Order: sequence, then C-alpha cells, then structure tokens
Amino acid sequence: MSNIKEIIEKGNAKFTVKGITEYRRGGENKEYGDFPKVFRVNEGGDAIYEDEYTFGRGMNVKKIGPTCITLYTYNMLGKRSVGRINYKDITIIK
Repeated sequence: MSNIKEIIEKGNAKFTVKGITEYRRGGENKEYGDFPKVFRVNEGGDAIYEDEYTFGRGMNVKKIGPTCITLYTYNMLGKRSVGRINYKDITIIK
C-alpha cells in the first residue's frame, strides 16, 4: 500500500478503483459493457480526474493518509462533497 501512496503523491499516474465501473466500449472485441473506470492523478498529485475527459469531472485531494486518499469537491450550488478511496482498492495502470 505504501507503494501506491508514493505513486499517487508523485502524480502523473492512472489507476482503477475496485467496484467503480462505467458503461463504455472496451475489451479485446471493442464491445459495449461495464468496464473499470480509469482515473488519473494530475502532475502535482493534488487532484484526481476521470481519464475519459480532458477537462471536467474531478476531485481535489484533501489528504493522502496512511490507508486512504480523502477527496473533496464543490457542486455548482456550493455544496461540498467528500469521498475516500482505500489504497487496497486501487490498481495502478502502467
């Protein structure tokens, strides 16, 4: 888990989270189905975005703790949302 923490802190990494999928085209046959959603960490390691979009949906990193990453964002009405990702659920994509 400490290896995953170091990779996230450095930035410029792509990863998937266990149980988080999206309906899209993928796989060997390029057929539609539920596939793991790919996330990317920005260069500074202070924000995480969906890899599918160049701009847009992402969350800021509040804390990179010993067991999980704490994220936050604000919606268009100013309401704050907080989420956590456990390192044990992260798979780094090379």
